[in-house]
Order: sequence, then C-alpha cells, then structure tokens
Amino acid sequence: TEKFVPYLAESFESADGQNWTLKLRERVTFSDGTPFDAAAVAFNWDRIKNPQTLSPSARATDGMTWRVVDPRTVGVTLESPNYQLPWRLVKGLGAIGSPTAIEAAGAEVGSKPVGAGPFVLAKWTRNSQMELTRNPTYFEAGLPYLDGLTTKVINSDDQRLNALRSGEIDIDSSLLTKDAETVADEGLHDVYDTPLVGGTGVMFNFEDPVLRDAGLRQAVQHAIDGAQINNVVAPGEEPVDAFLGSGNSARDDALGTYPTLDLSEAQRLFDDYLTRTGKTGETITVMTYAGFPAMEQPAQVLQEQLQQIDGLTVELAPVDAPTILKLKRQGEFQILLASSLSADMDTLYDLFHSKGALNAMGYSNPEVDEALETTRTSENPDEVTRAYQVVNGEISKDAPFRLWQHASGYLLADNEVQGLTAAGTAAGAAFDWERAWLN
Repeated sequence: TEKFVPYLAESFESADGQNWTLKLRERVTFSDGTPFDAAAVAFNWDRIKNPQTLSPSARATDGMTWRVVDPRTVGVTLESPNYQLPWRLVKGLGAIGSPTAIEAAGAEVGSKPVGAGPFVLAKWTRNSQMELTRNPTYFEAGLPYLDGLTTKVINSDDQRLNALRSGEIDIDSSLLTKDAETVADEGLHDVYDTPLVGGTGVMFNFEDPVLRDAGLRQAVQHAIDGAQINNVVAPGEEPVDAFLGSGNSARDDALGTYPTLDLSEAQRLFDDYLTRTGKTGETITVMTYAGFPAMEQPAQVLQEQLQQIDGLTVELAPVDAPTILKLKRQGEFQILLASSLSADMDTLYDLFHSKGALNAMGYSNPEVDEALETTRTSENPDEVTRAYQVVNGEISKDAPFRLWQHASGYLLADNEVQGLTAAGTAAGAAFDWERAWLN
C-alpha cells in the first residue's frame, strides 16, 4: 500500500483539502550550513513559480499560494480542495535547495546544487557520471552508511546490463520486463519492481482540423495492432488493451477498453469519413523522435499498419526532441509518439482533464472531468477508485493517448547491495541511498 513517509518534513496535513499545513523538522541545515526552514521552502517555491525561472515544475504551483507561519511551518492555500496535493511535494515541489547557494550561483545554479540530503556533489561530468560523497552534516545521525557513490550515464539497455554482470556497476535501472526476468532467472542479482502509471504509445490531437473527426480517429484506432508494435520494441511484454495495466485496481473493463484490431471496421469508418467530407483520400502525419530507434521503429510499424486502410496515406516526421516539445506544447501535431510515466494516479488529471497542465491532445470529455475532480475532492478511497475506473474506461474508449507498452521501473542490483528502497518516478525506478550498504 502506498503511503507518504515524512523526510525533511514531519507532516503535511489538511482538514478540508484546501488549507494545508507543512511542518518541517527541527535543526536541519543544508550542506552549506544554511537553515532548512520555512523561509527556504517559500524561497524555492517562489522561484519555481516565477515565469522568468522557466521551471518545468511551475505547473505544480497552479492554484496554490503559501506563506511562512513560523520558522518550521508553511501554510498552503488552494483555490479548490485537492487531497492529492502531497504528490506535488513528492515530485516538482519536493526539491528544496539552499537559498544561499542558489543566489551565489546565479546563472550557474543548475551546475552547483546544494541540498540537505544524505550526499553532496563532489564532481559532475555531464553526460558521463556524477560523483557524490557522504554529507557529514546530514540530520539523521549515523546516516548515510555509504561514504560515497557514483552514478554513470549508460544509455544502452544492453550495455547497462552487461556492465552490471561484469561488476562495472552495482545497480542497473531498467524499464524492460525481459531484462528483469532474465536477471531474476540468473539468480546473481536482486530485482526491485515499482509499477508505474503510463507507458509508451501515440497521442492524437483532438483539435487538429483533420483528426477532430471522431469517425476518422476510430478508423485509425481499429487499424492499430499494439501487440505487434510492442513485440518490436519490448518482446515478451504483456499486450496492452487499456490505459491502465491489468493489475491496477482502478480498472473495470466493463467501462471500456481500447478499440480492438478490426481492419474491416477501420475501412468502413474511413469510407464513411470520405463520404461525409467529399474527399477521395486523406493524409495524416505521425511525428516521432529523430535518432531514437525505440521511437522510430514503432513509428514505421504504425505507418505500415495504418496504410492498410485503402485511401489513407501516413507520412512520418522524425523531429529532434526540443522541437517536439515545442510543437507538442503548441498543439502543432496530428499523431505523436510519446511516453508518460508516473508513480501516481493524479497524473491522469494533468493528462486528461480538459484543463490539465499536460493535456497536449486537446482532449475534453465531461464525464472524465467530473470523475477526475472527484479524485481530488473526495476523501473516500472507494469513491476515488471508482472515479478512476470511470476515467480509465473513457480514456481507453476514446484513446487520446493510445499505449502499446505499459511500464514498470526495475532496479537490478548486485546481491551484495543491501538496504535499498525503490520508488517510482517519471523516469522509471529510483532508489533511496540513505540506508543502503554493501554486504
């Protein structure tokens, strides 16, 4: 069962979901000696909210104000109740840096992080590795156990796995179930599994002049063979038939699943689209990430699948990542290969609510909006679960974000590494090194 665990804060509580009190621990300092207090929290949140900072976490401050109550207390007020608010402190608002160090670093702040965690940065070679050493001023006496650690950048899944086997690294972070199963069968390493919400697939732009036609979108959906695509990029993975995975309690298939593969129905719907619009054919563009085989290969398979519809032409547009992010924000795409990973269900609000911060698809469904609002305003766990079941059913039937691969985050660790605690993040599995030790 998921639960929030106090760390640098003792508690974050609310009686009504709208007014919250954040209570910090006593006598905690950043590694440079600056007090970790309410003023430091407010400083960081003010900085995140400031548009000039261009913080990717700025959306987490939407509808939220705060004030310093006393040195250990921050009062938070929301425009409307949200019992999912603690997730924001786990994610975008949880990284609090030393105000002294931030102001001193100026434009170089991204290269000189100073926090209050168990380790401090000793050396950072970008795109290569980061070396950390034990923080002697850490607030928990006797921790961390390790004197230091090094994190390396190894982009290839196969290379990381080989580095783990050879002893070059002690832990490998992976999203591939086949690698986790292989390592488990070998019996030389421990496997930590952290199920995530989301995965990889395609986003449809509901506001595009062509794809706003529901019949055309459904024709395309019925031509997608997600199992075939999944087998190309992740052989052996469980086929995907709804946005949420089969083991998720917030799934009720009676409320809806993805459109089934049915080329006859796809052709019928497409022909009806041509008749209604007076067209003799249609062309749509699938945008994908240039230079990333894990995205380019499924795009090519998808192109072949969709062009089984007579009269439909599908063009591929490989684009660099910065440009894709820009076009995605501006809604300038038709179909876009994309991934979304999260540890929490509240991400569904950001993705699929008509006013969601991550709803790049222009998707709007009143039933989904109402259910998502219930997930934030209700304290009843059963009511929240039922609301999420409604959401999953609707977003699976409409499929604005059609997944072909669900994701779990895995940590594959040498069995001499003990004391690890794994947690899900937007990048996969992460680990808490505070109590890790080598046997």
